[in-house]
Amino acid sequence: MTNITADSVEINIENDQWRIFNISGPNSLMPFFHILRGEGLLHYTSAFGEARGLPGNILSADYVKAVVVGFDERYKRWTLGLHISMREEEKPRFVELAHWPDDPSSQYAIDSHAAGRVLAEYISCPLKLFGVKKAGQPAGAGSRATVTGPLTPHEREDMPLEAVRFHAKQVELPLVHGDIWIGAPSHNMSTLTVRLPKESAARQPGENEAPAYNQIIFDKNAQTIRLVPPTGLLGAFFGPQGRVIKYSNLRNVEMRTTITHESTLEQGEDGMAVDVTKTTYLFGVYLTLQDEAVLVLRVSHEATSDLRRRRFKVKSPTRITSTTTAEDIVYLREHQKEQWRFEKAQYFAQSAALMMADITDRPLVKTTVGTPL
Repeated sequence: MTNITADSVEINIENDQWRIFNISGPNSLMPFFHILRGEGLLHYTSAFGEARGLPGNILSADYVKAVVVGFDERYKRWTLGLHISMREEEKPRFVELAHWPDDPSSQYAIDSHAAGRVLAEYISCPLKLFGVKKAGQPAGAGSRATVTGPLTPHEREDMPLEAVRFHAKQVELPLVHGDIWIGAPSHNMSTLTVRLPKESAARQPGENEAPAYNQIIFDKNAQTIRLVPPTGLLGAFFGPQGRVIKYSNLRNVEMRTTITHESTLEQGEDGMAVDVTKTTYLFGVYLTLQDEAVLVLRVSHEATSDLRRRRFKVKSPTRITSTTTAEDIVYLREHQKEQWRFEKAQYFAQSAALMMADITDRPLVKTTVGTPL
């Protein structure tokens, strides 16, 4: 759950719902504006609609041309709203949803951008920005990636040993993802081997950490985990034997999902900046010791907002109708491919963590750092 406080209102993002409440008074318990992801409808109170020239209390998202976030130079404040056009030939007009106090604070810039980014994903429309350089952004921010998340620091789910053993029985070995291989040599279930490519030990630009070993051997009989470094400089640093961890020093196995959002700005046809957000999911498996978490493997998945914010007419992913265009079908296939790649990376990391927890007789901890869209 994410809560973002603006001027006199609170934006709540939870369970695929984007809602705005008044902090006090009417509509402080029930939202005066809300949408459900993928529904294609905007719900609002009659008073909200009347004050902004919107019909009734519900509007199709097809009339929303963009979500707009920007720094209002006139009032010296950040604002969030929608570009709405009731007719195709009509120029979109701005309908404000929320604004922040009259202070060009960088935190208000981050909050308004984060709220707008999620709203654009849920409505399936572009996110446009104006006046971003007036908020103290560094020169060249329009063409350079800037981190805009995460909003929530940490979520945790504990899986007890009994559940680990049950789910581990459903995993079939070997597990393969790219150049990473996990299996039991000669079907010896008292040994589990993880083989990583040598290049995985090299830290990539922008990464905080990388596995320092290219082979990990879990030996249930010896009650040890042997981490073997690659040959070369790292091997010389760690020594020919690498490192050995005793089962007795292992507290649990952790599967950590780290979600980050990076935004770049592109020039739109109307002169406004269009936000393009890249979301990166890092699925890492760690061995948790008393004073240390040892990263043993990590896989990733990247997705951009171009696909998620594109509208299409296919209402059901399993049903193609006579009104479905070729462009819609291409979109649907692209969306299915991205979802498959995401689930493949997530399943591999989760299955690897389960097998490591099972062979070491330790509970599994699932943590999430960052906020998904």
